[in-house]
Amino acid sequence: MDSPQTNPKPTKPLALRVIGEVLSQLLNVPLLSGALITFIFFNLPTDLPNRAEGFGWALLFISLIPLCSLLFYIPGRVKNWTKILKRQRTASFILMIISYPIGFIVLRMTDAPRIYEALAINYTLITLGLIVFNLILRYKASGHAAGVAGPVAAVLYFFGLIAAPLVSLIPLTIFARIAAKGHNVWELVTGSVLSISITVLTLFLYGFNPLSPLQ
Repeated sequence: MDSPQTNPKPTKPLALRVIGEVLSQLLNVPLLSGALITFIFFNLPTDLPNRAEGFGWALLFISLIPLCSLLFYIPGRVKNWTKILKRQRTASFILMIISYPIGFIVLRMTDAPRIYEALAINYTLITLGLIVFNLILRYKASGHAAGVAGPVAAVLYFFGLIAAPLVSLIPLTIFARIAAKGHNVWELVTGSVLSISITVLTLFLYGFNPLSPLQ
């Protein structure tokens, strides 16, 4: 006969994993990129040419189309949760690597504000960097961590210490992915550092100075 102490033990790691998965979805890359684009929209000068049109195109290609990868969570004939997760992440990478460059081209052709162009090319480069690490180098750099660290770095780049509380999203993501058993600490740190480095370099090369007004 089992003692009263034996049954609760397996539920704790399972509950922690569920919490990690829920947090991971709340910190989903397309959701955060959409939040970043919307935040930037409301901080752009209202008289900036093509401000609203650029926002719409950027939201579509950088957030909404990649967000369609969530449809691949629908089980269908696949009942294995591990296979469903792998399918969704593969779909996410494919949608991103197709949508981001097309978005950049559309934003360029429609004379959208430069910040939207910069974000489109930035997300393209981050995705390519993750592909290099994950598919070529066979090192599982975290896309979740990259997707959180990039927007945090961008907001810090423009707004400085006032945006410092957003840094807490990075350790929260690290906790979520470890709890969900998706990555180890170094894979999460690699994804974060990759994203921060590419974001800062892209904004700088695009002509934006730190703490400079958005345009």
